[in-house]
Amino acid sequence: MLLSLIAADASAQVNALPPTRHILVYGDAQARAIPDRFKITIEFEEIDASAQVARDRLQRSYEGVLELLSNSRVPDGEIVATSLEIGPYERYDNKKEEEVYAGVSASRKLTVRFSDTASLEKFLAGIKASEQVQVSGISTELSTEQALKDQLRLKAIESTRKKAEEIAKAYGARVGGLYSVSDVAPQFNYGVREGSWQGGYGWDGDSRTLDRVEVTGARINRMQTESFKVGYVNFTDKIYAVFLLAD
Repeated sequence: MLLSLIAADASAQVNALPPTRHILVYGDAQARAIPDRFKITIEFEEIDASAQVARDRLQRSYEGVLELLSNSRVPDGEIVATSLEIGPYERYDNKKEEEVYAGVSASRKLTVRFSDTASLEKFLAGIKASEQVQVSGISTELSTEQALKDQLRLKAIESTRKKAEEIAKAYGARVGGLYSVSDVAPQFNYGVREGSWQGGYGWDGDSRTLDRVEVTGARINRMQTESFKVGYVNFTDKIYAVFLLAD
């Protein structure tokens, strides 16, 4: 039964293309955009023998960052805070070669979205990062991403028809009906398997993240904030289509 299922699957892939004359094309579209949203994560952690002391110190740092965000004109709706977490803290003891109790940890996290670089730079210039207050990084976003993706999809679809008609005309044929269409690169048996097909759209870079900024140590000076640059985001979209050919 297993062998028959494998054979059926292989046959389905081979038969994905029509037995009559056809043309397989892909349509593509590209666009570049500058990110206009910036998401930043701030982590707070205090460790002390007393849970109350650790909590109080964390609260002071937390309120100080909230005040800084307010001065940077970040709306409350763009700030998301996790609940306060309190629990035992352990560290590794090299002599004992085991984890040992080191006090109580109080921690929480803030996720903030900035709508412009000016607000972000003002915040980065004012925050004082330390072991207790850490900025883990900045990820970029595009507020009009979905609308841009929709436009690219339409252009990619138009491109398939245009390519098919131009190629068919060059060989003295014309495009007939549409046999199949997909946004996933097809598997086909033309004797040579193409290895560079790409489907879908993607951000150019590390998993839709650009200009990651690590903030550690003392207060960021003005020279550092002025060096913050926003790069482009490259979008691509591809559609694969099989058209029948007519004389």
